[in-house]
Amino acid sequence: MIRFDGQVAIVTGAGRGMGRSHALDLARRGGVVVVSDVGTQTVAGEGRDSAVAQVVVDEIVAFGGKAMADATDVSDPAEAEALAKKVMDTYGRIDILVNNAGNQRFLHFHETSRADYDSLLDIHLGGSFNVTRACWPHMVEKGYGRVVFTTSQVGFYGQVDAVAYGAAKAGIMGLMHGMKLDAEKSGIRVNCISPFAFTRMVVDLFPKELAEELSPAHVSAGVTFLASRECNLNGEVLIAGGGHFCIAKTIETLGIDIDNPAEITADAVATNIGTITDTSRIEMYPDALAAVQVTFDRLSERAIQQQG
Repeated sequence: MIRFDGQVAIVTGAGRGMGRSHALDLARRGGVVVVSDVGTQTVAGEGRDSAVAQVVVDEIVAFGGKAMADATDVSDPAEAEALAKKVMDTYGRIDILVNNAGNQRFLHFHETSRADYDSLLDIHLGGSFNVTRACWPHMVEKGYGRVVFTTSQVGFYGQVDAVAYGAAKAGIMGLMHGMKLDAEKSGIRVNCISPFAFTRMVVDLFPKELAEELSPAHVSAGVTFLASRECNLNGEVLIAGGGHFCIAKTIETLGIDIDNPAEITADAVATNIGTITDTSRIEMYPDALAAVQVTFDRLSERAIQQQG
């Protein structure tokens, strides 16, 4: 059984919904949990109520667990640094960080103001960066850590009335991919959970009759795994919800290669677009440089052949 005895976990946005569920599961398995939540009154992110986090702490203490309440605004780098310092001063370690805090504004692109865009980016992507950046040195020094980011299928498929939300969630995937190589050599694993569950954020989107089947606890099963020592995944996106678990991958089609520079034209792209977009022939790469290296190698080989 996965356990977290002796470990300290920070869960942001842990006062309600999925974050609360994550915090409860980690605590039930022996972890000390820092329940961090500003206690926003709306899904858009307005208002603050520090009592929201304390309610979850009281739940954890009631079943014999250990927890501490926190009301950090993750979008503020200074508050994020203060959170990490408080946890280190209190417990002397940070083993796990679950970046769950977020907000939502259901707006089509033409309805989205810069203020709406900034709010979503600042909390989802900026907040994930801020808290992870504050905790990172402590994990590196210890040579161990588990970081779980929260992305969304909206980030890689889109949703007509969640444009800024999708941009923020796609950015989180980019952040995770950018960190994964440094993480590997530091004994840290960074992964994304892409959840779907019945919470106040989707109460008008998901079928209400499936609320029980779409319990946040079903997502927490994936988060708990990603947060555990048993998890050796790194740089992966785990989709979880309703008992469904799968991995989302970035793929490239094999496409075409045009060897004659004079033939590299928009017309050639148009003529071959069927082959270029053929997803029956795909490749996956560990990082961006590996992806372009394939073309570098082809061009270098061609240059050698031409010189010969």
